[in-house]
Amino acid sequence: MRRAFVVASVIAALAALPTPPASAGPDDFTFYGGGWGHGLGLSQWGAYGLAREGWAASRIVRHFYRGTRIEAVDMPESLRIGLVQGQAKVRLEAQAGPVDLRLGGRDPADTVATIPAGEMWTVRASDAGYRILDASGSPIGPAVGGPARNLYAVYAPNGARVRVPEAGHTYARGWIEFNLYSCSSSCVIRLIAVVGPERYLYGLGEVPSSWPMAALKAQAIAARSYALSKVRRYGQHRPVCNCALYASSYDQVYVGWDKEAATDGDRWVAAVDATAGRVATYDGTVIQAFYMSSSGGYTENNENVWGGTPVPYLRGVCDPGDYTLANPNRVWTVRFSASDVTQRLALGVGTVTGFTDIVRGVSGRIVEATVVGENGSVRVDGDVIRSRLGLRDDRVWINRNRLVVGAIREKYDAMGCSPGLPTSKQIEVAGGLRQAFERATIYQSSETGAHALRDPVLAFYKSKGGPAGKLGFPTTDVRTLLNGNLRARFEHGTITCRPEGACWIS
Repeated sequence: MRRAFVVASVIAALAALPTPPASAGPDDFTFYGGGWGHGLGLSQWGAYGLAREGWAASRIVRHFYRGTRIEAVDMPESLRIGLVQGQAKVRLEAQAGPVDLRLGGRDPADTVATIPAGEMWTVRASDAGYRILDASGSPIGPAVGGPARNLYAVYAPNGARVRVPEAGHTYARGWIEFNLYSCSSSCVIRLIAVVGPERYLYGLGEVPSSWPMAALKAQAIAARSYALSKVRRYGQHRPVCNCALYASSYDQVYVGWDKEAATDGDRWVAAVDATAGRVATYDGTVIQAFYMSSSGGYTENNENVWGGTPVPYLRGVCDPGDYTLANPNRVWTVRFSASDVTQRLALGVGTVTGFTDIVRGVSGRIVEATVVGENGSVRVDGDVIRSRLGLRDDRVWINRNRLVVGAIREKYDAMGCSPGLPTSKQIEVAGGLRQAFERATIYQSSETGAHALRDPVLAFYKSKGGPAGKLGFPTTDVRTLLNGNLRARFEHGTITCRPEGACWIS
């Protein structure tokens, strides 16, 4: 979550409403966006695109986490991974061999029942302990154990695997610990996989194993860093899960053997092995390596995502790899009717008529905005707009198309996003396109390609008719000469400007 939901006082009188909102009309809203996720840290699709461009894994990681180093560190012997919580019963299917259920310890002498290969048994929670039922539903002896005496599913030494439908996956590494808890009313079960750190990484289902190897290695380094940082900050017995890490997107998606057994699973295992023990550090400390699916072209500062003090390595950066054709979320458009927006936001201001006073982060993500309705207005955080409307990201422009695409996007990315945030849509001019940004305007045509103009050169060029004038389209970017003058070449001439603004054509 970003920051807590911020609601200002509702302004009852329409006369007191803010300046006119960015609205296309009373009937619908169009959201022009890019990216998927919170926008913080490593962009997985960005890593994919950069790997395709030849970047090494360490360079990718250090790009997204500024000022970090890649170092080998000592890892804990094992990690506790929370698979499921709050279950009245769980089922266990033995695969490729028998699965032992052992009480109080993992020694073979602690075995109280063995699930034959191919059978699915059930373990139920009861006040008396764990009730074990065989494939036919018949109990295997009396209830055993309890809140103070755990049950364990042991399979790896038998060469077996265990599928847990309640967790949705199959496991072949480590073992599974059962806990009975919340017995003041009615006991429930949680399951914790206990597995070595590198074996844990084998089972992460965060990115496809078919991706470029450099992207896989970058993901492995980020995931290992995230896990170790979590353990060092919060230990291995967090409340509710009794674990170091949840197996879901709450932390990292752990799918166990299903990752290794899937197509190209050996490539992911190879990426983990190739980076074994290596993490990203800042000033000698393992970083909180947050990551997300797609940045939409630019990541965000941590204080604009979840609040708090700025973190030096979690600064927003240009993400030139994100705009890869393989990324389905690089840009997107969503439309809602005014009634849909009103119902989904549920802010109590009547029918929503627009959004105004929008504050954006360095990436263009909405940090906060005023939602205007027929009966008043309310100030909200960007993640409230995103989550309640079901948007993929809050790097979004409302009723104004500011998406950067095509050849102009390629130029923009090649410049490291230095022109700044877009301030206009792409506009057809003289047989080509132009798009304005905070610090430059990019012009593009099929004959000249895309080039960026800025400062007095841009102003002078526009005063001479732009691409429709006698100069035509630019054929170079603006360059700074040794004497400090600025210069750009065009199809039919050259503009040179002194720093103070005097310009001429040659």
